[in-house]
Formats: sequence, structure tokens, C-alpha cells
Amino acid sequence: MFVVIVLEILKRIPLIFSTIIKHFKHGPPQPSWDLKVHLLVTIAGTLGAPPYKKFTIEVAQSSIPIFTYKIPSDIKLYEISIPHEYRINAQAYIEKLVKPYNIVIDPIWKTPRNDEIKGELIMDKDWNEENDWEKEKIVLYLHGGAYSTGNSKIAHDFCCKLSRTSGARIFTISYRLAPQNPFPSALCDSLAAYLYLMNPPKDSGFKAYKPEQIVFGGDSAGGGLVVSLGLAIRDLGLPLPAGIISWSPWTDLTHSMPSFNDTACDETDFLPPLPGFKFARNTNSDAYREFRTRSGNIIRNIQKNPEIKIIGDESLKRIGNQSVSFYVVNEGLGIPYVSPMLAESLGGLPPLLIIAGNVERLRDEAIYLAYRASNPEKYRLPKYEVDFDNSRFKSPSKQVILEIYDEMFHNFHYSSLEAAKVTVRRASEFISTVIQEALQANPTSNKFETYKITYQGEVQNFDESSIENVLTWDKAGVFPGV
Repeated sequence: MFVVIVLEILKRIPLIFSTIIKHFKHGPPQPSWDLKVHLLVTIAGTLGAPPYKKFTIEVAQSSIPIFTYKIPSDIKLYEISIPHEYRINAQAYIEKLVKPYNIVIDPIWKTPRNDEIKGELIMDKDWNEENDWEKEKIVLYLHGGAYSTGNSKIAHDFCCKLSRTSGARIFTISYRLAPQNPFPSALCDSLAAYLYLMNPPKDSGFKAYKPEQIVFGGDSAGGGLVVSLGLAIRDLGLPLPAGIISWSPWTDLTHSMPSFNDTACDETDFLPPLPGFKFARNTNSDAYREFRTRSGNIIRNIQKNPEIKIIGDESLKRIGNQSVSFYVVNEGLGIPYVSPMLAESLGGLPPLLIIAGNVERLRDEAIYLAYRASNPEKYRLPKYEVDFDNSRFKSPSKQVILEIYDEMFHNFHYSSLEAAKVTVRRASEFISTVIQEALQANPTSNKFETYKITYQGEVQNFDESSIENVLTWDKAGVFPGV
């Protein structure tokens, strides 16, 4: 696998030279980008290019571990295995939650192929259990990868920075991946990790955390997953965490917002306008063949039962007989725990910090998510409602903070740019604030804050007129081109 990736990099040498010439002859895609940033975004963008069609699902999923990160000397890491009993407990909750959507869900999620959930605890090297436990704080961090690639290790670098700055321990897990483990497998494993933190086994090496001491964090698909997890916990009536932080979140699997197909993002973001972000598209794969068989069976069953109402826009039924996503069939893209941006109401959630780059492809869904959470009544989506008028969650989420980083691309927080340093500092402040307020049972009054962060890291007021097209967009939840 390593040799394959090296060869693919060598093939991109002409692209590197052409990018250098373009940078100095015509200038960078964004005014403040230096050559390093221009090359980073351009080369990363080839990830979804045609040469990668040769990668099977299995190869894509196994390639991540070769990219390792050395843990710094001031940080320590413990490997954790969450016992299977926590997944069983979580599964009982999730089964109840997703029962109305069973016709579009592959039941294979109920039979995991491994017993334990692997993860890591990242913390200061001097941390010990004798610390004042009431002052302890922890972040449950969920990685990205379009629900079909990635693992907890890809977030190690960033999690070390976040732990160092915030003083919190970071717990990152490797949840099950699609298509072998489709929705709601990832949601189930994430809930299991939350239950584990609140009631760990005696040999875990730490005491139980109160929900008020826990913050959820995640990026890309993981950024959407933490919002879905918050919705699931809210709807199940379980204790909510102190807050949720979502970097570059993928919260709309229908790809319905304008920025997804904005051609300007072709130059400024490495994410391609590829439905479902199905980067591994080699069909000579056992996982792919199993996926096609199982998803085909679900689609035929849906067609045989037209009387069963499925939540979502009619366009989801007209996409075609092949699933655009490895995570769920097309008719399931509107499930609120799949596409949380489209949830009936985003009220009743704990404090939210939603972060995106101004020139990234997922920008508009991050913006719309924040505005819908801050004012559920104003930003209703009738096609995605069951009974909004009688919903317990019509009131705005009590605190929503939206931060848009100027000239920044998808998952910029993994870079070494000033914007990445700023977002770590601001997220750390958020973690401390929401945990302190939750422990003191002294929540702030409902408030919605929006900020623009410049390339140099200056915090400015956000100009709402610049996103009028997003706030007035009437095709949210409508699959484009159908």
C-alpha cells in the first residue's frame, strides 16, 4: 500500500510544477495564500481525482494507519478498548431511535464484526487520577473520513494541540465504517463511548465523568456525527453533554446547499463535488459487491412498499437505483441522524460552536445548521418535519456560535496556519466556559453569535448580508440535479 501511494505522489510531480508556475504567474486562488498553502490544497484535491478510482474500499480503509504521528514528550496517550457491553447498551437505545426509519436501514449494523471499540485517551503527561475530579474535563472527539475511511489516529496531532491548550483530556475512537457497517453503526459506537465515559468499568483507570464535564468534538463527517449524537441524546431523553464543537461539518448528505457545487471551490478546497464522497470506487472489491447487493435489496423493498412514508424531499427517491453514499441508501439521506442540518428542529441542544472555512465546499451547510439551531421557527423545512408544532424542541438551542474563517479550506484546523492556532485557542475557551456553566447549573440566556476570523487571526463581526443567498435558499434538502 505504501508503494502505491508513493507512486501516486510521483505522478503528481507535473501538477506540482504547474501549480508553482500558476502561483507566480497568475497569483494564488486566495490573496493571502503563500505557495505552501496553494500546493497543499491542490495536491490534497487530487485525492478524489480519477487515479484514485483504482483504490478499493478495503485499501482506502487500511491506508490510514501508515500515516502516524509521534506523540510529543509533554503528552501521554493510553489505548482504550470499550467493552462490547457498552455497544449492546447503546444499540438498545439506537434501535428505539431509528425504528421509524427501519425500511431504509440495513440491519447488518446490529451484528458488529468486532467486539470492542478501540480508541485513545490523550492528555498531559503529568495527569493523574488524584487530580480534583470536579475540575476535570474531557472531549469525546470523532474523526472524519466520509463515514467510510479514517480512524482515531488521524486526529492525534490536532487532539494533542487541543489537549495542551484546553487542559482537557481527549478521547478519540475508531467507530465502525461503512459500507461494511452502515448507518447507524457510527452513531451507535459514538453513543457507546459516551456511556462509557459516564459509567466506566472499574479497571478503566479513571472515575466516571458527569455529562456536564464532557464536550463533543469532531470534524468533517465526525463534525456531523457529533451533532447527530447530540440530537440522538436529546431525543432519547439522556443527559446532554456540556457542549458540541463541530469543525467543517458534513451535516447535509443530500448535498443541497449552494457551496457544494460552487465551481469557485474547485480552486480553493480539496473536497471535490463528489456525491457521497465515495473516493474508493474500484468495483473489484468484496466490500463493494456486498454493499451493492445489500443496498439493492433495501431499495427493492422500498419500491415494493410505496405506502410507507419516508421522511425527506421527493428528489431523494428519484436519484436512481444506486446509492450515492456508502453510509445509507438514497431514501435515507433525510433521516435527521444522517443529515442533522435537515432535522425537524435543532432546538434543545447544548451550546454549539460551529466552525468552517469561508472557501470550503461544506461552508453553507455549516452556516445553515447554525442559523437553524438559533431559530428553529424561522428556518423550518416542512418536507423534513413530522410534527413541528407539537415538538418539545421548538425553542432555540441556548447558545450557538458560528465562526467562519476567511480564505480557509476544509479541515484547515489540521494545518499549521495561524487560523488553526486561533481555532484551537477559541475552542479551548469554549470548552472551559460551557463546562463551568454546566457544572454550576448557570446556563447563559439564549444567544447567537457570529464571527469572521481573518487569515491573520483577527476576530471581526460577521457580515450577514454576505450569506443572504444561503439564508434564503429554498432548496435545502433537495438533491441537486434531480
